[in-house]
Amino acid sequence: MQFKEMIRQNKFSLVVSLPSNDLELAKAALEGGAQAVKVHCNVWHRASGHTFGSYAENKEFLRKLIELCGDVPVGLVPGGADAFITPEERLELEQMGLGFFSSYSQHLPCHMMESQVLSKMVAIDYTYTPATLDAVRRSPIDVLECSVQPGENYGTDLNYADVLRYSDLVEKSGKPCLIPTQRKIKPCEVKHLYQAGCKAVMIGAIVMGKEPGPEQLKQATAAFREAVEAL
Repeated sequence: MQFKEMIRQNKFSLVVSLPSNDLELAKAALEGGAQAVKVHCNVWHRASGHTFGSYAENKEFLRKLIELCGDVPVGLVPGGADAFITPEERLELEQMGLGFFSSYSQHLPCHMMESQVLSKMVAIDYTYTPATLDAVRRSPIDVLECSVQPGENYGTDLNYADVLRYSDLVEKSGKPCLIPTQRKIKPCEVKHLYQAGCKAVMIGAIVMGKEPGPEQLKQATAAFREAVEAL
């Protein structure tokens, strides 16, 4: 199943963003119940503090990861402010079996939106406006990643104002909304995201730790999957 179809059809979905490009961590995420796995290249990641290497440096890892995950969709953040994959590399990833990409809109080259293969998960940050949401509604974006917390909120507790904001994003964007754990969201709070109309949560370094071992990552994933299944 394509990533975009999974997000739309599931009552709620769990995506795991790996804090480092490590196959043992990917195995742990799958064992814990991840319904999709996301990794990075060409980027510095604020929450984990890690710098991820180039696409060329990660190509063999990505091949192995896609093979390992099988029917579980694999996604990639293909770059950031300083570097991004080329159109030729995008085509190579499509042939490799990548399921989706994830990128902030301000970093996203237009060629990525030309893909007929990859599900398009595009992130907006805290600078979004009502006009942004109007444009998102009209766009070919498949999933809206609501990365709307400013940096000073990273790792702090979720509050109900956040939930109301996410609910507003759902209504005004008209897109399936995924919430990344910029705040330190707890498994018991997943129900509030669901009640707000969100379609997925993506857990990462904020809730798993910057350098979790496989067992720690598996346990964190399993706790969130249990919360998703309880909805």
